[in-house]
Amino acid sequence: MGQFRKAALPLIILLAAVLVVAGLTMSRPKPQPQLLSEPPAPKVKAMVAEPGQQRIVVYAQGTVQPKREIAMAAQVSGLVTSVSENFVDGGFFKQGDILLQLDSRDYQIEAVRAKSRIAEAEQILAMEQGRAHQAKREWRDLGNKAGNALFLREPQLKAAKAALEAAKADLDQSKINLERTTIVAPFDGRIRNIQVNVGQYLSAGMKVAQVFAADTAQIRLPLTASQTGLLNLPLQPHQGNQLPVTLSAMLSGEHYQWQGVISRTDASIDTRSRVMYGIVEVDKPFESNPPLVIGLFVNAEILGRTFDGVIVVPRMALYEKDKLLIVGDDNRLKILSVRVLQDREETAFVTGVEAGEIVLLDRPGYVVEGMKISPVISTPDELVAQ
Repeated sequence: MGQFRKAALPLIILLAAVLVVAGLTMSRPKPQPQLLSEPPAPKVKAMVAEPGQQRIVVYAQGTVQPKREIAMAAQVSGLVTSVSENFVDGGFFKQGDILLQLDSRDYQIEAVRAKSRIAEAEQILAMEQGRAHQAKREWRDLGNKAGNALFLREPQLKAAKAALEAAKADLDQSKINLERTTIVAPFDGRIRNIQVNVGQYLSAGMKVAQVFAADTAQIRLPLTASQTGLLNLPLQPHQGNQLPVTLSAMLSGEHYQWQGVISRTDASIDTRSRVMYGIVEVDKPFESNPPLVIGLFVNAEILGRTFDGVIVVPRMALYEKDKLLIVGDDNRLKILSVRVLQDREETAFVTGVEAGEIVLLDRPGYVVEGMKISPVISTPDELVAQ
């Protein structure tokens, strides 16, 4: 009996301990659930949207090129006997100026020979006319009204007349060739580079100089699809509209501007870059101060279309490129999809925002639609100052 008590005692102690622990656990007060409090609303700079009309300016770049440029070539062969003082690389010339003179003696001799052939042909024609007249009279004396064409020398008379016309044509050709020994400027322009000089023999068709007209310069401006949508480009025949363009460049550390217009576009979109080229024309580029020289790289500002319902926001206000963060009812954050007409440097032009909407100009530390926002409204003067 005593041994049984000794064996049961540890079990009794263990059971008592379990009961005590269970009682303490059940008697411990349960924690009350607590609602998570909403974090304080972040303060973010904002503006009140006031949509209005806005004329968009499109920016592009290009290189000044001549509108007309040709390779002048000799039309006849000959030795260059003299050149104009302006026949040098970069030389200016006026329409009709003599640029080169070829040796004309061979062509003068050919003109004399052509005159001799005319005289000979006139003599033959006169003789044939006399013979034809004599043949008609003899045939009439025979009592026949209808005469034989060969007997009346009609073929010989036609051949004599044709020979005279050919001789006159030879004289005209010799005069033309003689005129072509003097190479004159086809328009007012400038020489890009010369290919020949005094003492050089030229063959017909040989290039003598690369020249371009100085009356108009042009600049091909690459325009993306989004940029063309902002412009009233002259894409249809007889459209007639011209877009004002301001060109600018730095010369010797100074900033200069020139005025031009987009008068036309390339006939097709570039298949490699997928851009369309607008052609800017500038009249009398060498008469401005400083002159708009060929080859100059310029920046272009193109006056585009006028849009309604536009607001101007800082570029950093854009969210995911085409969205704005709006403060809605109860100061809750909304994400609004908009149309971005243009974003350049620090400014974006946007449509699709209602008047009176509160637009965030900065982003909070994190963006969750529906979160509480405390907007700090900036006045228009403050926005301009920024």
